[in-house]
Amino acid sequence: MSDHTRRRFSSRSLSLVAGTAVLGLAISGFLLVRALTGEETATVATTTSAPQLVFAEFGENADRLYLAPPERPQERTLIETIEHAPGWGINPAAGAAGPLVAYTVLAPGVVPERDTPAELWVIDLATRERTRIARDADLLVAPAFADDGAVLVYRRSAGSQQELVRVTVAGNTRSVVHAEQTAFGIFPIGYTAGGDLLFARLSTTGTDVFSVRDGAAATPLFHASDQIARDWRLAPDGSAVSYLAPEARGERIVHRAHIVGVDNGQEHVLPDSGSPTGEQYGPTWAPDGRALTVGQEAETGDTASATVLSLAGDEPVDLAPPEQGFDVPVQWSPDGRYLAARTFSGVNSMDAGTESAVIISIAGDRYPVTAATEVILIGWYVHA
Repeated sequence: MSDHTRRRFSSRSLSLVAGTAVLGLAISGFLLVRALTGEETATVATTTSAPQLVFAEFGENADRLYLAPPERPQERTLIETIEHAPGWGINPAAGAAGPLVAYTVLAPGVVPERDTPAELWVIDLATRERTRIARDADLLVAPAFADDGAVLVYRRSAGSQQELVRVTVAGNTRSVVHAEQTAFGIFPIGYTAGGDLLFARLSTTGTDVFSVRDGAAATPLFHASDQIARDWRLAPDGSAVSYLAPEARGERIVHRAHIVGVDNGQEHVLPDSGSPTGEQYGPTWAPDGRALTVGQEAETGDTASATVLSLAGDEPVDLAPPEQGFDVPVQWSPDGRYLAARTFSGVNSMDAGTESAVIISIAGDRYPVTAATEVILIGWYVHA
C-alpha cells in the first residue's frame, strides 16, 4: 500500500465526502493585535524556551518523529523511528502534553486492516523513553490527553461494543469510562475542568455530545447536528467545544465551524469570514481560548487565507495565504506566534489537489515543512 492509499484511511486526511468523517473523527488577541499594528540530526534536543514543532514523516515500514524550530523546519532533530505494519503510519493525539506525545499504531507483523487492534504508545520527547500503554486501541480514533498528560483516553472496540478507556499514564492503570453497543460510533473529545469526559455519538438522528464520569450514566449535553459533525476540539479551559457540521448555505451543503458551551449548551455565534456560503476547515483554538482559527475554501479565487475569528466580536483577521489553494489549521504554538497547518493546492475538499505542511507566523511569513513523503503534524513542544 502506498502512502497515498494509506491516507484514505487516516483520521488526519481531509474529508472529501461526509462519510469519511466517521473514521477520523484567539490566538491571543493581545499578541495578534500587536503583531498586525536543512539538515537532520540524530541528537537529543537541547534545552530552549522557544516552541518547537513536533511532526513525523511517514515511511512504508516506519515513521520518523522529529522536533524542529518553527522558522527553520529543515533543521530537524530526529527523536525516534517508529516501526509499523507496512503502509500504516501512526495516528497521534492532537498536540503534545508537556514532553509527552501519544499515538496509536499497527505493530509490525500484524494483519494490516483498519479494524485490527492497535498499540497505544507514549513517547517522552525530552528523554526519548517509550511506554506502551495498551494493545487494544482503535487505530483510527486518536487518543486524547487530560490533566496535563497524566491521563489518556482512548477507544477500543469488539464488534459493535465500543468502550472509552481512561488510563493513568504513570501507573498504567485503567478504567472503562463509558461503553455501549452502537452501529455508528462514539468518539472521545476530552476532559472538562470538572473531570467529566466529553464524547460525541453518531446515530440515525445525527451527532450528539455527552458527558460522563467513570461508570456513571452518560448525560446528554447538546445536539450538534442532524448530520455527521467532526473535527472536535475542546477549549483550553474545557468550557466549550468547537467542531465542524454540515449546513445549507446558499445552494450548497458545506461544513461550517461551531462553538457550544459545555455548561449551558448555548452556541456562540461566530462572525462570517470570507464567503458566508463557503466551506470551513480545521477549527483550532487560540492558546488563551479567546479566538478560533478556521481555514476557508479558495472557492472561485486561486487562494484563501486561514482566518482568526475573535470570540469577543472583533473583526476577523486573515493570516498569510498560500500562493495557491487553502490552509487547514492544526495547532497554534503555545506563545501564539506560529500556526502549524496543512495546505492544499486545490479549491476545496472536493478538489483538494496536493497536500503539504506549513508553519504560518503572525508576522506574515510561511515556512514549508518538507519531506519525501507525507508530513504528519502533531503539535508543539516547549522545553521547561
